[in-house]
Amino acid sequence: MTTDDAIKTARDGVALVSEILKAAGDNPNVKEAGQHLGQTALTITKTINNALLPLAAVNFAFDKARAYFSESFQQDISAKTSTIPPEQIVEPKASIAGPALQGLAFTHEEPNLKDMYLNLLATAMDARVAADAHPAFVEIIRQLSSEDAQLIRGSLQSSVPIAIVEVRLTTVGQKGYSILVRHLLNLSSSTTKDPVEIPALPAMVDNWVRLGLVNVDYTTELMDVAAYKWADQRPEVMRLRQTYEKETQKLTITHGILERTAFGTQFARAVSLV
Repeated sequence: MTTDDAIKTARDGVALVSEILKAAGDNPNVKEAGQHLGQTALTITKTINNALLPLAAVNFAFDKARAYFSESFQQDISAKTSTIPPEQIVEPKASIAGPALQGLAFTHEEPNLKDMYLNLLATAMDARVAADAHPAFVEIIRQLSSEDAQLIRGSLQSSVPIAIVEVRLTTVGQKGYSILVRHLLNLSSSTTKDPVEIPALPAMVDNWVRLGLVNVDYTTELMDVAAYKWADQRPEVMRLRQTYEKETQKLTITHGILERTAFGTQFARAVSLV
């Protein structure tokens, strides 16, 4: 980027902030919504003024971000903070608000990620629970795909370990095994209850582990062995049996557990999953 381009980008960013502030101040809904919304609007106005300025140095599609922040953001954040008593609304820390607003600029068209950012901002604005809003959580959301954000909900909402399996192939007379499928969960359609296959799931679970949200352990299993009964009927397992099983080879299903970490629990609270 040339110096002229950088200056133009910065000017566009400042203009974006000005439009957002004007939209918040001129919006009749803000003026007429009463004490609570007024306090929220004031806090958000200060936050945008202080935390959104770094966006001026970022070269991205300003048009869509401008439209979202000027037309929808005020309504979205007001809805998220509607249950906070006015006297408990505080300005969120810049270390959270700045990166979160920046994340929203890029993901406001992806509902799962957008919701996490908005909930994190709302938590940071609530004096009663603001301590749950760790600055690292913004970076965690940034490293989740929209599908990640949707699938991890069940894992983070569960207060008890979840059954997970690994499919292995062993050869008669030989030690060791080959892993055919890692991190298989019992995913199903919420409407039909039929099994849902997600080829990228093993990589997603590895990502959740990498981010410190969950732990996976195949040396431990749930006491209720029936909790793993679904594994034999999974379409992935049935196909693998047809392909690999023979007299000299055997498919084995290794039981394990997936459970959220303490860090994952705090993240779940901060983004309103629990």
